[in-house]
Amino acid sequence: MVSIVIVSHSLKLAQGLLDLASQVTQGKVNIAIAAGIDDPVNPIGTDAIAVMNAIEEVYSDDGVLVMVDLGSAILSAETALDLMDPIQGQTIKICAAPLVEGCIVASASAASGLSLDAVATEAMNALSAKSQALGQPLRQEEPQRETTATNTNHQELHIFSCTADQPHGLHVRPAAVLAATLRSFNAQIWLAKAGKSVDAKSINKLMSLNIQHNDTLVFSVLGEDAEKVIETLKNTFKSNLI
Repeated sequence: MVSIVIVSHSLKLAQGLLDLASQVTQGKVNIAIAAGIDDPVNPIGTDAIAVMNAIEEVYSDDGVLVMVDLGSAILSAETALDLMDPIQGQTIKICAAPLVEGCIVASASAASGLSLDAVATEAMNALSAKSQALGQPLRQEEPQRETTATNTNHQELHIFSCTADQPHGLHVRPAAVLAATLRSFNAQIWLAKAGKSVDAKSINKLMSLNIQHNDTLVFSVLGEDAEKVIETLKNTFKSNLI
């Protein structure tokens, strides 16, 4: 499983973020922090040795994603990688995602078993759900296009409808579990709510639907594993597995 390292100028910020991420992942992901410096008068800063120690503390062959806030945090993380075994360094990635949102999404993605590259990609897109909810598109972001099920191979389109029973809606943790479950199938899977359809294998796109308790959900599935997907969805929602 991918591990997470939080690098911040502020120890309090990093500790709070660690608490939040640990709650989201229910302690399933190894997360370490490297934050602040050992100076009672001026504790704000970062330390490359502390970053290296944090990476070594949670190192996994599956990879380590290093989340940084700004400025010297990036330099400290890069220096830490230079100090480490080059072979280990191949499975360590410094991520440019926003620290808070990126860390939460990355942690949830790691907990659901995604690869290092997939975890990093989800983290980098962590602002998309918030930007869409507030109607404030990111400058680099292309206008959101509604995704539709396009059947180019004349395959049978399978449909499954259900109601979101989760008391707090499909927030980051259940979205991560659902996306990870669906990624294992050889099929194209879309989830629609109120006429808007998204790729159901993406945590951020699932969250962009802002699914609330009792919302009606419609899954459309195409591909070799379509029937297996439908059965899995039925079992998942019937048994409240997310």
